[in-house]
Amino acid sequence: MNTMSTPEHPRSLPVPDAQPSDERVPEAPPSPVPHDCAEALLPQVAALVSRSTDGLIGVRALLDSTEPLAALGVSSLSLLRLVDAVEETYGVFVDLGDRSLHTDGLRGLTERLIRLGAEATP
Repeated sequence: MNTMSTPEHPRSLPVPDAQPSDERVPEAPPSPVPHDCAEALLPQVAALVSRSTDGLIGVRALLDSTEPLAALGVSSLSLLRLVDAVEETYGVFVDLGDRSLHTDGLRGLTERLIRLGAEATP
């Protein structure tokens, strides 16, 4: 803690040290993902999403849609299964608290996975 004196108070008064702000700094926009990387990974991620929903949502429906996964019927349990499958398949960590899991569609999820280091498998 620092100290400060004023003319009215010749004794030093404690001045709190600067604390980090609780305000969040806006994140920089994500870097663009190469189109060919996303195109190669999209069908694989769609298959993982479909399996995580026990086939309730088909791969073709996922590939044709721009809707968020939640709007397509991917439940929170399915998201948990999906994250587990993604981590096992691609070796990347996906934060379950990440709101984009609920708001992104298949393409957004795929681009996020690429930024995390996922690559299409043969």
